[in-house]
Amino acid sequence: MIPIIPPWTYPDARYYYEWLDEPQSEGEAGLSDGDIKSAVVDRLKTNTYTKHDDIKVDVKQGVVVLGGQVSSWLVKRAAGDDAWDTPGVVDVSNQLRPLQRNVTTD
Repeated sequence: MIPIIPPWTYPDARYYYEWLDEPQSEGEAGLSDGDIKSAVVDRLKTNTYTKHDDIKVDVKQGVVVLGGQVSSWLVKRAAGDDAWDTPGVVDVSNQLRPLQRNVTTD
């Protein structure tokens, strides 16, 4: 029997952020779009992978839209993860465009 694996990663299945296991406080669903945007921008500015890239953040009704060009696919992924892990976010549209192509070396 072949296991069914979803094509996306659940937040609790990620392993590369140490703060992932920190409990989140209750009552954060009432955050304004401005509060959510500020929180996402703060996360992006403190993340080792994303702090050197110019990432545009917009929030409408709890939906975060990430835009611009970033240096790598890892930065795109880290930015999306930061947005998803921000309290009050209901959806993320990660429209970041990586400049670096994945290159494998032997």
